[in-house]
Parts: sequence; structure tokens; C-alpha cells
Amino acid sequence: MFFSSCDQGTSDDIRHPVFKKGRNKKEDGKFAESAKAFEDYLKINPYSAKCHLELASLYSDNLDDPLVAIYHFRKYLEMEPDSPDRKKIETWIQAAEKEYYTQLKSRYPDDETKKQLEILKEREKRYILHLTRLRNENEYLKSQLGQKLNTQIFTEQPPAAENVAVKPAPASVSDSTPKKKEIPEFYVVRNGDTLSRISKEMYGDIKYYKLIFEANKDTLSSENLQIGQKLRIPKLPEKPQE
Repeated sequence: MFFSSCDQGTSDDIRHPVFKKGRNKKEDGKFAESAKAFEDYLKINPYSAKCHLELASLYSDNLDDPLVAIYHFRKYLEMEPDSPDRKKIETWIQAAEKEYYTQLKSRYPDDETKKQLEILKEREKRYILHLTRLRNENEYLKSQLGQKLNTQIFTEQPPAAENVAVKPAPASVSDSTPKKKEIPEFYVVRNGDTLSRISKEMYGDIKYYKLIFEANKDTLSSENLQIGQKLRIPKLPEKPQE
């Protein structure tokens, strides 16, 4: 496939080492490794239309997976609706759909085709949920980083000078004892939640997301969450006394 808009993406995409790795692996004929690199780049920049186009080309031309190719073609057109390649890409989507149907017909008898289509639609849905989770995680971590930077700037500002020294009042015993936050036993998943976000809300730090996953692995097959899902919130292990 040749794309007239293939070199019109942002220079940030082209210069990024992970994106470069994807292209280099493709030139070396290591198509699976190339796709892995581009998937990794989508975790860094979920809004890269150029990366979706690269993945669509790989899955269509080299990895024989028209279903995933269709998804990435559509994501590219969603992000670049005025692309000069739009007509070409729509034609390639139609060709990929026909190839996809041909693959199904060759693999399954007619009476099973409908069932397999439903299974593969569910696979596409899980793939989209996975990318959505990565995008939400990316946005959440960016917002947390911004809050930490703002807090650091605020705390580093020197206080206004005072001519009169004020003697601080002695802290009472009750004030000096920090109040321990009560952690609920269960949590109901809300829109936009991820395990990292829930860990931050429950424990004050995102690093305990694996603890939540382990406590619910009997009901969680992956880190993808469903709105309204009820999760057990484990207690943090006691720190050893020094």
C-alpha cells in the first residue's frame, strides 16, 4: 500500500524512537515485531493517526489479519476525516471486509459462520476496550503528573517575610496523631475507572493496582473493568515495625 499522506503526520511521531523502531522492524521484514513497536507507541500517544495507518498497513499486507486492519483504518479516518487518501482507504476497508468474510467461509461451515462472527465481533470489542483503557490510563497519569508539578511549585515558593516572630502554639496530642483513612471493603466501578485510578483513590497511590487485581482475579479475566462491577478492596499489608 502507498499513502500520499503517509509523511504528513506530526514530526513528533517520526522522531520518536519507538515509532522509528516500528518502521525499522518493518523494513527488516520483522512484521510482528514492527506491529508490537507501533502498539507500544499508541500507549505513549493514543491519538497518533499516523500510527494507526502504519498498523493498518501491517495487518492488511503482512500479518493477514483483516479484522484488526479494518479497525486501524477506521481509527485513522476518524482522526483524519479530511485525508486525501480517504477514498483509497475506504476501498481498502471494503477489500479487507471481503477478505475477512472469505477467511471465515474457508474456516467454518455456513451454519457456524454467524456464531464465529459474533465471537470475532467480541474480540474486536475487547481490543477497542483495551485501547480505551490505555488512553484513559495515559490521560490519568498525565493529570496526576500535572498536579504533582503544581504542588511542588506552590510549596517551593518562599513565605512572605515577617518582622515579628510568632511562637507556634504547641500541638495537642490529638492533633499530632494522624487519622487513618478508612478503606471500604468493596468498590463499585464508575465510568472512566481503571485499576490504577481506584488504587489512587483508595490508598493514595497508583502502585497498589495489582493488589486489587489479585483480590478480584476470580471475577477479572483482565484489567478491563465494567461500569457497575463490584470489586473487593483488600487491606494494605501491615508495615514491619522498625
